[in-house]
Amino acid sequence: MSRASLDVDLLFATANDDANRDPIIVTLEEKNATSATDLYSGTSWTLIDGGSTGISASTYSNRLTYVSQQHFSNTIAFRSYRLLVISLLRNENSVQYAEAHIIGYI
Repeated sequence: MSRASLDVDLLFATANDDANRDPIIVTLEEKNATSATDLYSGTSWTLIDGGSTGISASTYSNRLTYVSQQHFSNTIAFRSYRLLVISLLRNENSVQYAEAHIIGYI
């Protein structure tokens, strides 16, 4: 397992084809798991951010493009992360993005 980091930003890049599958709302959850067993145990995750990816209808035709970095407030360092897509640009049955970066400090 990696060292703990204090995460404060998310950065997404759109994928190459169907903009309808772009994630627009996500949640970022974290916990201090020290082993793979800890990751899958019944202990709960801590929500540290829930909001926009920076992707919107205005980025519809901009494929393979980074969008604006999204800042959030956080004061606790964690070791493990879980990023969940909550909603898409359009009502689709799958999600697609080229990259997602969780940015923080060690």
